[in-house]
Amino acid sequence: MLSSLLGAAVLFSGPAASAGTSLNDYIACDQHSLAVIEQPLFNGLIPTKSENGFTRPVGGTKSELGRRWMFDKPVTLDGVSLTGFYAEDMDMLGSRLISWGFYTEQAPKEVFEVLEKHQRTGATDAGGMYARAEIWSHSQRAWQPEDPQSNSGKLVIDTAERVFLIEPASEDLVKNSPNSKGMLTCSIQGNVIEAMLVDSRPDLIRHAP
Repeated sequence: MLSSLLGAAVLFSGPAASAGTSLNDYIACDQHSLAVIEQPLFNGLIPTKSENGFTRPVGGTKSELGRRWMFDKPVTLDGVSLTGFYAEDMDMLGSRLISWGFYTEQAPKEVFEVLEKHQRTGATDAGGMYARAEIWSHSQRAWQPEDPQSNSGKLVIDTAERVFLIEPASEDLVKNSPNSKGMLTCSIQGNVIEAMLVDSRPDLIRHAP
């Protein structure tokens, strides 16, 4: 399924972030990953609301990858130049695909090298992009590192994968934002259940009225 995510999933030079602002929480792709867009650095750039006590981006412009928020001027966070943000939640061939992340002015290799100076991302070279894959363990009720050998070429149908990617910008993005060369992406794809959302995107949990 990693290969399908890589195919389906397709950061700004400006004022530097304050000392307390970091991409580390985002890179974890966990329940705190969207807290980064609540930083003062993004005021006025990505409108948000609280859903289930957690941050959810609102508004944006419709694109091939869900909703898109492009910044008038790039903003630098942890040495990465961010040009925009995106989020999507869609059905793809019977699997739910949730992804959220940033567009970057740097190419994937440079982004990876910059991020590794701040904290190990756990991502490895996947041929032009960098990926870290986890799979949901129903018995452990937690995300576990995925063994690429045991799951290579297999479509996971009874659980889901969570993948962190540093990848090239999509053709659609390059066409509309020539300065964007890369993307930071957190993705969840598969048979997504509530326990997975609790651990990764609690803002998407739907409660019965």
